[in-house]
Amino acid sequence: MINLFPKDEIFYNLFEKQAEKLTEAAKILDEILENSQNLEELALKMKKLETEADSLGHEVVDHLRKSFITPLEGEDIDLLRMKLDDILDQIEKAVNRMVIYKIQKPFPKEIEEYIKILEESIQEINKGVREIRNIGKYQKNLHFRCQKLNELEDEGDIVNRTALKNLMSVSNPSPERNLEIMKLKEIYEHLENAIDCCEDVGNIFESILIKNR
Repeated sequence: MINLFPKDEIFYNLFEKQAEKLTEAAKILDEILENSQNLEELALKMKKLETEADSLGHEVVDHLRKSFITPLEGEDIDLLRMKLDDILDQIEKAVNRMVIYKIQKPFPKEIEEYIKILEESIQEINKGVREIRNIGKYQKNLHFRCQKLNELEDEGDIVNRTALKNLMSVSNPSPERNLEIMKLKEIYEHLENAIDCCEDVGNIFESILIKNR
């Protein structure tokens, strides 16, 4: 049966649950930095989180399909659930590759820098997701989140350029070193993509702000 008058809380609750999964993912990233010996176990936890987040995204789509009236534009709802899901997808892929490629401590400092930026971005997203419940009250806050997420993405770009430069600055390349470069480059790309997706969430917040002035 199609629900013509859905409660606003349905979508907001699901978005908040998706954001909570991101917070859990950030905690696992911290654990990886502190205790890489449990990398395989932590990667399994991350995969479980990613699967749970997928289910939440499917719930959003299901409610969107059944709802005639929504608290936000349908396009924004769909984009937001997709980008929240994409962040965790990219984080999970990065951690998965760290396991497959047997990346050992000490990790390159760029991995720690990417993770720090992701953690800050996820904090802003969590606050923003809660603030879209009451856009009128939190307009300034949300605008700040958008700016902050953009700034963090810029920081991610700087880290990425430095990371790639360091990878390519090899005076005596060898087959083993070239293979290591390929492994790290892929991990960096997934972490960079996750940061880019965080900025995309900020852009969606901005779109929601403009449409609900």
